[in-house]
Amino acid sequence: MVTASHNPKQDNGYKFPTVKYPNPEEGKGVLTLSFALAEREGATVVLANDPDADRLAIAEKQKGGQWRVFSGNELGALLGWWVYRCWIQTSPDQSTVKSVYMLSSTVSSKILRAIALKEGFHFEETLTGFKWMGNRARELLDQNKMVLFAFEEAIGYMCGSAVLDKDGVSAAAIAGEMTSYLAAKNTTLSQQLTAIYEE
Repeated sequence: MVTASHNPKQDNGYKFPTVKYPNPEEGKGVLTLSFALAEREGATVVLANDPDADRLAIAEKQKGGQWRVFSGNELGALLGWWVYRCWIQTSPDQSTVKSVYMLSSTVSSKILRAIALKEGFHFEETLTGFKWMGNRARELLDQNKMVLFAFEEAIGYMCGSAVLDKDGVSAAAIAGEMTSYLAAKNTTLSQQLTAIYEE
């Protein structure tokens, strides 16, 4: 767990004294204290945002006791699957699937393209950077389309269209919901990811 302290009179900024570089994009090394806290509390999943909360990392304890930190592409697959599944569950008229879009950057995994081909929604690639995905999402929304999800391999996610940028807070909330759903079905994130790839 990362702790933050702020004293504007003293340092004009935030300090993260428990890690050298408080960015979960750096992997396991910055999550050491989170893993220790999870072990003490009996938790099997760790969610971590970076200091400005625009990125999200997720780690899951595996059967052998080690922690798996999911890549941005793996989380893109999981969150994309979950957001689409939720849309299917709540959409009264599923014929509108042709108006549904998901986006990712050109350097990211093409897993959403495969899901889109199977399910019938649209997938588009943009140039690297969320400004491109946000701008494309705005264009689609202006055409009365639905943009359910966008992601970039650098652990940035846009879940829905309320915020047309990467947002680690909303992604964490949605990831928590997904994790809870899977746990109720005795399924792990790793198992669900394998199921997505096998479909």
